[in-house]
Amino acid sequence: RGLASMSLREVQTMAGQKNKSAAQYHFGSREGLIEAVLTSRMAAVSARRFELLARLDATDGPSRLRDLVEALVLPVAEHTVARAGSHWARFVSQCIADPDAVAVVQRSVEGASYRDVQSRLDRHLVDLPEPIRSRRLEHAVGLAFNSLAAAEASRDAGVTPRLPIEAQINDLIDVCVGILSQPPSPATLAATRRGRRRQETHT
Repeated sequence: RGLASMSLREVQTMAGQKNKSAAQYHFGSREGLIEAVLTSRMAAVSARRFELLARLDATDGPSRLRDLVEALVLPVAEHTVARAGSHWARFVSQCIADPDAVAVVQRSVEGASYRDVQSRLDRHLVDLPEPIRSRRLEHAVGLAFNSLAAAEASRDAGVTPRLPIEAQINDLIDVCVGILSQPPSPATLAATRRGRRRQETHT
């Protein structure tokens, strides 16, 4: 029924917890429960991401853009569509779309390993001006979670995928690379400059 319909009381009932104040005591609020779920799941994702980054650091020469995007996307994919019965990508996608939960996602999903990849991407994409660079990364992360969520749902519905899981994940990485590497059009750059001038005028 969607994240917006979730209440602590209902979660407590579904979990078979008879103590009516247990969820409130342990998590404090609905957002506290969401953050606990995200944080617990992100621990393994972060560990895997740091492993991929360490592997890149052990190689000679600069990291390719695709290697960095793989470190960003692959750990999430491995813990969602690559695991039978996963609902986690759908859960995160709903959290991103929920105004009350999006700040929780930023604290939990965008942890130390995410910030490490982000800083490396910033150095790699210096030709992409801010704030376009940050917006592109937000688009890439949002697309990754939404794509993985759709793949989870299709799998659970028994839909035969067009591509095997490994190919789906690699294609998703390719698409995210495309989002980050595409040069901004003259129209986008001009509109960005106009927006900055308006902001400077108002301030």
